[in-house]
Amino acid sequence: MPQTLEAIAKQFGTPCYVYDEATLAQNAEQLLGIPYPNKTVYAASMANDNPVLLDVLRRSGLGIFVNSMKHLAVGARSGFTPEKIIYTTTGLSESDLRFLVECGVTINLDSVAQVEAYGELNPGGAVGVRLNIDERSRINTYVGIESRIGILESEFESLLTIAKRRNLRIAGTHVYLGTDIVTDAEMLEGTRRTLEMSCAFPDLEYVDIGGGFPTVNGATDYFDWNRYKEGVAQLFETYSRRMRRDLKLVVEPGRAMFAEAGAFCTRVLEVKERPDRLLVSCDASVAVFPRPMIYNAFHEVSVHGKESEPASERKADIVGCTTYSRDYLAKGVALPAVAPGDLLVFHKAGSYCYSMISRFLGQSMPEEVLVGRDGKARSIRARERWDLEARRLLGGTIQFVQAISAA
Repeated sequence: MPQTLEAIAKQFGTPCYVYDEATLAQNAEQLLGIPYPNKTVYAASMANDNPVLLDVLRRSGLGIFVNSMKHLAVGARSGFTPEKIIYTTTGLSESDLRFLVECGVTINLDSVAQVEAYGELNPGGAVGVRLNIDERSRINTYVGIESRIGILESEFESLLTIAKRRNLRIAGTHVYLGTDIVTDAEMLEGTRRTLEMSCAFPDLEYVDIGGGFPTVNGATDYFDWNRYKEGVAQLFETYSRRMRRDLKLVVEPGRAMFAEAGAFCTRVLEVKERPDRLLVSCDASVAVFPRPMIYNAFHEVSVHGKESEPASERKADIVGCTTYSRDYLAKGVALPAVAPGDLLVFHKAGSYCYSMISRFLGQSMPEEVLVGRDGKARSIRARERWDLEARRLLGGTIQFVQAISAA
Protein backbone atom coordinates (compact mmCIF):
# COMPACT_ATOMS: atom_id res chain seq x y z
CA MET A 1 0.00 0.00 0.00
CA PRO A 2 1.58 3.33 -1.02
CA GLN A 3 0.21 5.02 2.10
CA THR A 4 1.71 3.23 5.11
CA LEU A 5 -0.48 1.58 7.69
CA GLU A 6 1.11 3.77 10.36
CA ALA A 7 0.04 6.90 8.49
CA ILE A 8 -3.46 5.48 8.03
CA ALA A 9 -3.71 4.55 11.71
CA LYS A 10 -2.67 8.07 12.74
CA GLN A 11 -5.18 9.63 10.36
CA PHE A 12 -8.18 7.43 11.18
CA GLY A 13 -7.34 6.14 14.66
CA THR A 14 -7.23 2.61 16.03
CA PRO A 15 -8.50 0.00 16.07
CA CYS A 16 -9.34 0.00 12.37
CA TYR A 17 -9.71 -2.29 9.39
CA VAL A 18 -7.78 -1.34 6.28
CA TYR A 19 -8.59 -2.81 2.86
CA ASP A 20 -6.69 -2.65 -0.42
CA GLU A 21 -8.86 -2.15 -3.51
CA ALA A 22 -6.25 -3.47 -5.93
CA THR A 23 -5.93 -6.78 -4.05
CA LEU A 24 -9.71 -7.17 -3.94
CA ALA A 25 -9.97 -6.63 -7.69
CA GLN A 26 -7.09 -9.07 -8.31
CA ASN A 27 -8.88 -11.75 -6.29
CA ALA A 28 -11.99 -11.26 -8.40
CA GLU A 29 -9.95 -11.49 -11.59
CA GLN A 30 -8.31 -14.73 -10.41
CA LEU A 31 -11.65 -16.46 -9.87
CA LEU A 32 -13.14 -15.07 -13.06
CA GLY A 33 -10.19 -16.73 -14.79
CA ILE A 34 -11.63 -20.25 -14.41
CA PRO A 35 -11.33 -21.56 -18.00
CA TYR A 36 -14.99 -22.47 -18.37
CA PRO A 37 -17.10 -19.98 -20.35
CA ASN A 38 -20.49 -20.53 -18.72
CA LYS A 39 -19.66 -19.42 -15.19
CA THR A 40 -20.55 -16.73 -12.69
CA VAL A 41 -18.82 -15.69 -9.47
CA TYR A 42 -20.87 -14.42 -6.52
CA ALA A 43 -19.16 -12.89 -3.47
CA ALA A 44 -20.55 -14.10 -0.15
CA SER A 45 -21.80 -11.06 1.75
CA MET A 46 -21.50 -12.93 5.05
CA ALA A 47 -17.72 -12.65 4.75
CA ASN A 48 -17.80 -8.88 4.37
CA ASP A 49 -20.88 -6.72 3.89
CA ASN A 50 -19.29 -3.30 3.45
CA PRO A 51 -21.25 -1.69 0.58
CA VAL A 52 -18.18 0.05 -0.84
CA LEU A 53 -16.23 -3.21 -1.07
CA LEU A 54 -19.22 -4.97 -2.58
CA ASP A 55 -19.45 -2.21 -5.18
CA VAL A 56 -15.79 -2.80 -6.09
CA LEU A 57 -16.64 -6.44 -6.79
CA ARG A 58 -19.81 -5.55 -8.69
CA ARG A 59 -17.76 -3.32 -10.98
CA SER A 60 -15.31 -6.20 -11.39
CA GLY A 61 -18.13 -8.35 -12.79
CA LEU A 62 -19.22 -10.35 -9.74
CA GLY A 63 -22.65 -11.02 -8.33
CA ILE A 64 -23.56 -11.30 -4.64
CA PHE A 65 -24.63 -14.28 -2.52
CA VAL A 66 -26.86 -13.42 0.47
CA ASN A 67 -28.74 -15.33 3.16
CA SER A 68 -30.77 -12.58 4.83
CA MET A 69 -33.08 -9.71 4.00
CA LYS A 70 -30.54 -7.28 5.43
CA HIS A 71 -27.83 -8.46 3.04
CA LEU A 72 -30.36 -8.49 0.20
CA ALA A 73 -30.96 -4.80 0.87
CA VAL A 74 -27.21 -4.13 1.22
CA GLY A 75 -26.63 -5.83 -2.11
CA ALA A 76 -29.33 -3.80 -3.81
CA ARG A 77 -27.90 -0.61 -2.27
CA SER A 78 -24.49 -1.58 -3.67
CA GLY A 79 -25.98 -1.71 -7.17
CA PHE A 80 -26.60 -5.43 -7.68
CA THR A 81 -29.65 -6.12 -9.83
CA PRO A 82 -31.89 -9.18 -9.16
CA GLU A 83 -30.20 -11.32 -11.83
CA LYS A 84 -26.88 -10.81 -10.02
CA ILE A 85 -28.20 -11.89 -6.60
CA ILE A 86 -28.49 -15.41 -5.17
CA TYR A 87 -30.53 -15.88 -1.99
CA THR A 88 -29.98 -19.06 0.00
CA THR A 89 -31.05 -19.69 3.57
CA THR A 90 -32.38 -22.46 5.79
CA GLY A 91 -35.62 -20.86 6.91
CA LEU A 92 -38.07 -18.64 5.06
CA SER A 93 -41.34 -17.10 6.15
CA GLU A 94 -44.16 -17.09 3.62
CA SER A 95 -43.95 -13.30 3.26
CA ASP A 96 -40.19 -13.39 2.62
CA LEU A 97 -40.53 -16.21 0.12
CA ARG A 98 -43.31 -14.35 -1.67
CA PHE A 99 -41.17 -11.22 -1.89
CA LEU A 100 -38.17 -13.15 -3.22
CA VAL A 101 -40.34 -14.67 -5.93
CA GLU A 102 -41.70 -11.24 -6.85
CA CYS A 103 -38.32 -9.49 -6.99
CA GLY A 104 -36.80 -12.12 -9.25
CA VAL A 105 -33.60 -13.13 -7.46
CA THR A 106 -32.24 -16.66 -7.79
CA ILE A 107 -33.42 -18.77 -4.84
CA ASN A 108 -31.94 -21.98 -3.45
CA LEU A 109 -34.33 -23.72 -1.05
CA ASP A 110 -33.29 -25.92 1.85
CA SER A 111 -36.09 -28.44 2.29
CA VAL A 112 -38.81 -30.37 0.52
CA ALA A 113 -41.39 -28.35 2.48
CA GLN A 114 -39.91 -25.09 1.21
CA VAL A 115 -40.13 -26.35 -2.37
CA GLU A 116 -43.78 -27.23 -1.76
CA ALA A 117 -44.42 -23.72 -0.44
CA TYR A 118 -42.61 -22.21 -3.42
CA GLY A 119 -44.75 -24.28 -5.79
CA GLU A 120 -47.92 -22.93 -4.20
CA LEU A 121 -46.70 -19.35 -4.68
CA ASN A 122 -45.14 -19.76 -8.10
CA PRO A 123 -46.51 -22.79 -9.98
CA GLY A 124 -44.61 -23.34 -13.20
CA GLY A 125 -41.55 -21.52 -11.91
CA ALA A 126 -37.90 -22.53 -11.60
CA VAL A 127 -35.97 -22.85 -8.36
CA GLY A 128 -32.71 -24.18 -6.95
CA VAL A 129 -32.26 -26.57 -4.02
CA ARG A 130 -29.57 -26.92 -1.36
CA LEU A 131 -28.16 -30.45 -1.23
CA ASN A 132 -26.92 -32.18 1.90
CA ILE A 133 -23.36 -33.30 1.26
CA ASP A 134 -20.39 -34.11 3.49
CA GLU A 135 -18.43 -30.95 4.23
CA ARG A 136 -14.68 -30.79 4.77
CA SER A 137 -14.57 -28.34 7.66
CA ARG A 138 -11.99 -28.79 10.41
CA ILE A 139 -14.19 -27.06 12.95
CA ASN A 140 -17.57 -28.39 11.82
CA THR A 141 -18.50 -31.86 13.03
CA TYR A 142 -22.08 -31.59 11.84
CA VAL A 143 -21.73 -32.96 8.32
CA GLY A 144 -23.72 -35.28 6.12
CA ILE A 145 -26.79 -36.70 7.83
CA GLU A 146 -25.84 -34.92 11.08
CA SER A 147 -26.07 -31.55 9.36
CA ARG A 148 -29.18 -29.45 9.74
CA ILE A 149 -28.69 -28.03 6.24
CA GLY A 150 -29.83 -29.30 2.87
CA ILE A 151 -32.00 -31.92 1.21
CA LEU A 152 -30.92 -35.56 1.56
CA GLU A 153 -30.49 -37.72 -1.51
CA SER A 154 -33.14 -40.04 -0.05
CA GLU A 155 -35.62 -37.14 -0.32
CA PHE A 156 -35.08 -36.59 -4.05
CA GLU A 157 -38.03 -38.78 -5.03
CA SER A 158 -40.44 -36.71 -2.91
CA LEU A 159 -38.86 -33.53 -4.24
CA LEU A 160 -39.35 -34.58 -7.86
CA THR A 161 -42.94 -35.65 -7.15
CA ILE A 162 -43.74 -32.19 -5.77
CA ALA A 163 -41.99 -30.52 -8.70
CA LYS A 164 -44.07 -32.53 -11.17
CA ARG A 165 -47.29 -31.80 -9.33
CA ARG A 166 -46.56 -28.06 -9.20
CA ASN A 167 -45.06 -27.98 -12.70
CA LEU A 168 -41.78 -26.71 -11.20
CA ARG A 169 -38.34 -26.92 -12.70
CA ILE A 170 -35.53 -27.80 -10.30
CA ALA A 171 -33.15 -25.59 -12.23
CA GLY A 172 -30.15 -25.63 -9.92
CA THR A 173 -28.38 -27.25 -7.02
CA HIS A 174 -26.29 -25.66 -4.30
CA VAL A 175 -23.75 -27.19 -1.93
CA TYR A 176 -21.22 -26.07 0.65
CA LEU A 177 -18.01 -28.08 0.48
CA GLY A 178 -16.11 -26.86 3.53
CA THR A 179 -14.14 -24.09 5.17
CA ASP A 180 -10.56 -23.23 4.20
CA ILE A 181 -9.14 -26.67 4.81
CA VAL A 182 -10.10 -28.74 1.81
CA THR A 183 -7.39 -29.63 -0.69
CA ASP A 184 -7.93 -28.93 -4.35
CA ALA A 185 -8.33 -32.70 -4.80
CA GLU A 186 -11.06 -32.83 -2.12
CA MET A 187 -12.76 -29.80 -3.61
CA LEU A 188 -12.80 -31.38 -7.05
CA GLU A 189 -14.05 -34.69 -5.66
CA GLY A 190 -16.82 -32.84 -3.82
CA THR A 191 -17.71 -31.06 -7.05
CA ARG A 192 -17.82 -34.37 -8.91
CA ARG A 193 -20.11 -35.90 -6.27
CA THR A 194 -22.34 -32.82 -6.42
CA LEU A 195 -22.61 -33.01 -10.20
CA GLU A 196 -23.37 -36.71 -9.98
CA MET A 197 -26.17 -36.10 -7.46
CA SER A 198 -27.46 -33.17 -9.49
CA CYS A 199 -28.01 -35.36 -12.54
CA ALA A 200 -31.17 -36.58 -10.77
CA PHE A 201 -32.84 -33.34 -11.87
CA PRO A 202 -33.67 -33.39 -15.59
CA ASP A 203 -34.18 -29.61 -15.83
CA LEU A 204 -30.78 -28.80 -14.29
CA GLU A 205 -29.28 -25.53 -15.51
CA TYR A 206 -26.68 -24.58 -12.88
CA VAL A 207 -24.63 -26.10 -10.08
CA ASP A 208 -23.57 -23.75 -7.30
CA ILE A 209 -20.31 -24.73 -5.56
CA GLY A 210 -20.19 -22.64 -2.40
CA GLY A 211 -17.48 -22.40 0.22
CA GLY A 212 -14.26 -24.17 0.95
CA PHE A 213 -11.72 -21.98 -0.78
CA PRO A 214 -8.55 -20.80 0.97
CA THR A 215 -7.19 -17.34 0.26
CA VAL A 216 -6.64 -16.82 -3.45
CA ASN A 217 -2.98 -15.81 -3.46
CA GLY A 218 -1.90 -17.17 -0.10
CA ALA A 219 0.79 -19.84 -0.27
CA THR A 220 -0.57 -23.23 0.82
CA ASP A 221 0.83 -26.72 0.63
CA TYR A 222 -2.57 -28.26 -0.01
CA PHE A 223 -4.42 -26.18 -2.59
CA ASP A 224 -3.21 -25.57 -6.12
CA TRP A 225 -5.41 -22.92 -7.68
CA ASN A 226 -4.35 -23.57 -11.28
CA ARG A 227 -4.97 -27.30 -10.87
CA TYR A 228 -8.36 -26.58 -9.33
CA LYS A 229 -9.44 -24.19 -12.08
CA GLU A 230 -8.48 -26.62 -14.83
CA GLY A 231 -10.11 -29.52 -12.99
CA VAL A 232 -13.44 -27.83 -12.29
CA ALA A 233 -13.67 -26.70 -15.92
CA GLN A 234 -13.11 -30.28 -17.09
CA LEU A 235 -15.75 -31.62 -14.70
CA PHE A 236 -18.39 -29.18 -15.92
CA GLU A 237 -17.55 -29.93 -19.53
CA THR A 238 -17.94 -33.67 -18.85
CA TYR A 239 -21.29 -33.36 -17.08
CA SER A 240 -22.58 -30.83 -19.61
CA ARG A 241 -22.09 -33.47 -22.28
CA ARG A 242 -23.85 -36.00 -20.07
CA MET A 243 -26.83 -33.70 -19.46
CA ARG A 244 -26.80 -32.56 -23.10
CA ARG A 245 -26.86 -28.94 -22.09
CA ASP A 246 -24.34 -26.27 -21.13
CA LEU A 247 -24.42 -26.36 -17.34
CA LYS A 248 -23.57 -23.11 -15.56
CA LEU A 249 -20.84 -23.15 -12.93
CA VAL A 250 -21.57 -20.87 -9.98
CA VAL A 251 -18.76 -20.14 -7.52
CA GLU A 252 -19.28 -18.40 -4.15
CA PRO A 253 -16.00 -17.24 -2.60
CA GLY A 254 -16.17 -15.60 0.81
CA ARG A 255 -12.92 -15.78 2.73
CA ALA A 256 -10.97 -16.26 -0.52
CA MET A 257 -12.35 -13.03 -1.90
CA PHE A 258 -11.81 -10.63 0.99
CA ALA A 259 -9.24 -12.08 3.43
CA GLU A 260 -5.95 -11.00 1.86
CA ALA A 261 -7.37 -7.60 0.95
CA GLY A 262 -7.78 -6.60 4.61
CA ALA A 263 -5.67 -5.95 7.70
CA PHE A 264 -6.68 -5.18 11.27
CA CYS A 265 -4.65 -2.52 13.06
CA THR A 266 -4.53 -1.91 16.80
CA ARG A 267 -2.25 0.16 19.03
CA VAL A 268 -0.24 -1.23 21.96
CA LEU A 269 -1.32 0.29 25.28
CA GLU A 270 1.03 -1.45 27.70
CA VAL A 271 3.21 -4.52 28.14
CA LYS A 272 2.92 -6.67 31.26
CA GLU A 273 5.73 -9.02 32.12
CA ARG A 274 5.10 -12.56 33.28
CA PRO A 275 7.78 -15.15 34.10
CA ASP A 276 7.05 -17.19 30.99
CA ARG A 277 5.55 -14.63 28.58
CA LEU A 278 4.64 -11.06 27.82
CA LEU A 279 1.09 -9.72 27.91
CA VAL A 280 0.73 -7.13 25.18
CA SER A 281 -2.39 -5.08 25.83
CA CYS A 282 -3.91 -3.25 22.87
CA ASP A 283 -6.76 -0.83 22.26
CA ALA A 284 -8.92 -3.54 20.62
CA SER A 285 -10.80 -6.62 21.77
CA VAL A 286 -12.00 -9.96 20.45
CA ALA A 287 -15.41 -8.29 20.28
CA VAL A 288 -14.17 -6.25 17.31
CA PHE A 289 -11.66 -8.82 16.02
CA PRO A 290 -13.73 -11.94 16.66
CA ARG A 291 -12.25 -14.78 14.59
CA PRO A 292 -9.76 -15.84 17.31
CA MET A 293 -12.64 -16.20 19.78
CA ILE A 294 -15.27 -17.74 17.51
CA TYR A 295 -13.11 -20.01 15.36
CA ASN A 296 -9.95 -20.26 17.46
CA ALA A 297 -8.38 -18.86 14.31
CA PHE A 298 -4.81 -17.66 14.06
CA HIS A 299 -3.89 -14.54 12.12
CA GLU A 300 -0.29 -13.71 11.40
CA VAL A 301 0.57 -10.56 13.33
CA SER A 302 3.46 -8.14 12.95
CA VAL A 303 4.67 -4.94 14.58
CA HIS A 304 4.60 -2.23 11.95
CA GLY A 305 8.07 -0.88 11.23
CA LYS A 306 9.78 -3.67 13.19
CA GLU A 307 9.27 -6.53 10.74
CA SER A 308 13.04 -7.07 10.30
CA GLU A 309 13.88 -6.96 14.01
CA PRO A 310 14.61 -10.23 15.87
CA ALA A 311 11.95 -11.75 18.08
CA SER A 312 12.09 -11.38 21.85
CA GLU A 313 13.10 -14.41 23.91
CA ARG A 314 9.67 -14.63 25.52
CA LYS A 315 6.56 -15.28 23.47
CA ALA A 316 3.72 -12.79 23.68
CA ASP A 317 -0.01 -13.04 24.25
CA ILE A 318 -1.88 -10.16 22.64
CA VAL A 319 -4.83 -9.24 24.85
CA GLY A 320 -7.73 -6.86 24.60
CA CYS A 321 -8.64 -3.86 26.71
CA THR A 322 -11.65 -5.40 28.47
CA THR A 323 -12.15 -7.43 31.66
CA TYR A 324 -13.25 -10.50 29.72
CA SER A 325 -10.94 -13.35 30.76
CA ARG A 326 -10.89 -14.80 27.23
CA ASP A 327 -10.03 -11.53 25.51
CA TYR A 328 -7.02 -12.88 23.60
CA LEU A 329 -6.37 -11.76 20.04
CA ALA A 330 -3.37 -14.08 19.77
CA LYS A 331 -1.45 -16.43 22.05
CA GLY A 332 2.19 -17.44 22.07
CA VAL A 333 3.34 -15.31 19.15
CA ALA A 334 6.93 -14.33 18.47
CA LEU A 335 7.23 -10.54 18.37
CA PRO A 336 10.17 -8.13 18.46
CA ALA A 337 10.52 -5.85 21.47
CA VAL A 338 7.15 -4.13 21.83
CA ALA A 339 6.42 -0.80 23.48
CA PRO A 340 3.30 1.29 24.11
CA GLY A 341 2.36 3.14 20.94
CA ASP A 342 3.52 0.41 18.56
CA LEU A 343 1.11 -0.58 15.82
CA LEU A 344 0.11 -4.25 15.65
CA VAL A 345 -1.08 -5.49 12.27
CA PHE A 346 -3.17 -8.66 11.96
CA HIS A 347 -3.02 -9.92 8.39
CA LYS A 348 -5.65 -11.56 6.17
CA ALA A 349 -8.40 -9.89 8.17
CA GLY A 350 -10.78 -8.95 5.37
CA SER A 351 -13.18 -11.88 5.79
CA TYR A 352 -15.40 -12.86 8.72
CA CYS A 353 -13.86 -10.21 10.93
CA TYR A 354 -15.76 -6.92 10.79
CA SER A 355 -18.88 -8.81 9.67
CA MET A 356 -18.78 -10.92 12.85
CA ILE A 357 -18.26 -8.08 15.35
CA SER A 358 -20.24 -8.54 18.55
CA ARG A 359 -21.97 -6.01 20.78
CA PHE A 360 -20.66 -8.10 23.65
CA LEU A 361 -18.23 -6.12 25.86
CA GLY A 362 -19.59 -2.75 24.70
CA GLN A 363 -16.82 -2.00 22.23
CA SER A 364 -17.27 0.72 19.64
CA MET A 365 -17.43 -0.32 16.00
CA PRO A 366 -14.00 0.43 14.48
CA GLU A 367 -13.28 2.50 11.38
CA GLU A 368 -13.10 0.81 7.99
CA VAL A 369 -10.66 2.36 5.52
CA LEU A 370 -10.12 1.63 1.84
CA VAL A 371 -6.84 2.28 0.05
CA GLY A 372 -7.84 3.00 -3.54
CA ARG A 373 -5.92 2.03 -6.65
CA ASP A 374 -4.46 5.55 -6.56
CA GLY A 375 -2.87 4.76 -3.18
CA LYS A 376 -5.05 7.20 -1.26
CA ALA A 377 -6.91 6.13 1.86
CA ARG A 378 -10.52 7.05 2.62
CA SER A 379 -13.01 6.05 5.25
CA ILE A 380 -15.72 3.70 4.02
CA ARG A 381 -17.44 3.24 7.39
CA ALA A 382 -16.91 5.58 10.32
CA ARG A 383 -16.11 4.37 13.81
CA GLU A 384 -18.61 4.75 16.61
CA ARG A 385 -17.68 7.48 19.07
CA TRP A 386 -19.16 6.41 22.38
CA ASP A 387 -16.22 8.11 24.06
CA LEU A 388 -17.49 11.45 22.77
CA GLU A 389 -21.02 10.58 23.84
CA ALA A 390 -19.83 9.77 27.35
CA ARG A 391 -17.97 13.07 27.55
CA ARG A 392 -21.03 14.93 26.28
CA LEU A 393 -23.33 13.33 28.82
CA LEU A 394 -21.00 13.40 31.80
CA GLY A 395 -18.98 16.51 31.08
CA GLY A 396 -21.53 18.77 32.76
CA THR A 397 -21.52 16.58 35.87
CA ILE A 398 -17.73 16.73 36.06
CA GLN A 399 -17.72 20.51 35.71
CA PHE A 400 -20.38 20.79 38.44
CA VAL A 401 -18.37 18.59 40.84
CA GLN A 402 -15.20 20.58 40.11
CA ALA A 403 -17.02 23.83 40.79
CA ILE A 404 -18.41 22.57 44.12
CA SER A 405 -14.96 21.30 45.12
CA ALA A 406 -13.40 24.69 44.36
CA ALA A 407 -16.03 26.59 46.36
